[in-house]
Amino acid sequence: MAFLFISRKNVHAKYYKKVIKKLSIDCQLHVMGLPKLSAIKYLKEAFNVNFESVVKSQLKRKRARNTIWNNTAVTIVYSFGLVLFERLRYAKYLALLNDVKPECIVIWNGNKLPNATVAMAAKALGVKQFYYENGLLPGTSSLDPKGINFNASLSRDPSFYLNFDPHNALEFSEPEIIPRADHKKRCAFDCTNIPERYIFAPFQVPHDTQIASFSPWIDSMEMFYDEVIKAVKSLDDPSLKVVFKEHPSWHKHYSHLYDKDSIAVFANGNKTCDLIKCAEAVVTINSTVGLEALLLNKCVLTLGQACYNIDGLVKHADNTEQLSQNICDVTDGWKPDLVLRNKFFSYIEHVYCIPGIWKHTEDKHIEAVEARFTGRDEFSKYQSINKNTQ
Repeated sequence: MAFLFISRKNVHAKYYKKVIKKLSIDCQLHVMGLPKLSAIKYLKEAFNVNFESVVKSQLKRKRARNTIWNNTAVTIVYSFGLVLFERLRYAKYLALLNDVKPECIVIWNGNKLPNATVAMAAKALGVKQFYYENGLLPGTSSLDPKGINFNASLSRDPSFYLNFDPHNALEFSEPEIIPRADHKKRCAFDCTNIPERYIFAPFQVPHDTQIASFSPWIDSMEMFYDEVIKAVKSLDDPSLKVVFKEHPSWHKHYSHLYDKDSIAVFANGNKTCDLIKCAEAVVTINSTVGLEALLLNKCVLTLGQACYNIDGLVKHADNTEQLSQNICDVTDGWKPDLVLRNKFFSYIEHVYCIPGIWKHTEDKHIEAVEARFTGRDEFSKYQSINKNTQ
């Protein structure tokens, strides 16, 4: 078999079924379920695997939802049980992949359980992977052989994009930024009057992959708040404020931060695109709001591992001092390289992204998926160049 799609019984499995019916290549869907008896002979291998990073990211997600996960006894018991269960899962997928012998597996995200363990088993056997995710641009999907988010097959070398010159001389067509719908449990907020000069710092979903896997020094939205406030205050510029906005997809509210500092304003009822447009810069850990800000030609400062951490495109900080310097540079007139910005987005739109939202399974989407799998698209042609610039 060429491609084995693996999923829990969920919306992704339904999507995979539709895709497989329309693809002309050899594909099969495996829906996760009961243990596999033949996994017994792989238990020894499974008990030699290190699951430390899996436990760490899983606990980070749990702690974002409930403070009970800060209890040492709870985390010890949970971690022990989690590692035992994932070892059994690992053995199961060693058995399955050895039986089926696919050329490649196809999974969603790959950084969250249970797919993280499946990906580990595939890598141990030398089985290639493709990772699905929502697209980096509105109306697109991601389908990457390397990973998603910071692990994506995107060069961080600016020269790769500056040298990008497609045969068709494709221009980047700026998409309309689609606002995210509010979580059904979120309170309604009125629009807030925003300061004349401000840095916009949008919150992210605290248990999302971007935070759990790709945020080495910012552990929570509270820490994000504190670090941005500290950096702005260090500039000693009373006219410069910070505007925060809670993520619309997160149901909890950070009311304990609303009045914590006089230079901070929460604008939960304002449109994100409006807050971006009027800001002097956007500070984000690694959110897609950073990409939206670049689309609107704004300065972007990142604190985490972002797939768009490219010199000349954004400024990145690994600590408060670097963030302070980056904000200072922005207020002194630093701007992203417009040519680099346009070339980067042209590559993202015309080479990297799969056209169409994955749920819709339009014909152009299916054709692009098959071309990606079979190595017949522009993305595959640029991969060898990309590898040389990493």
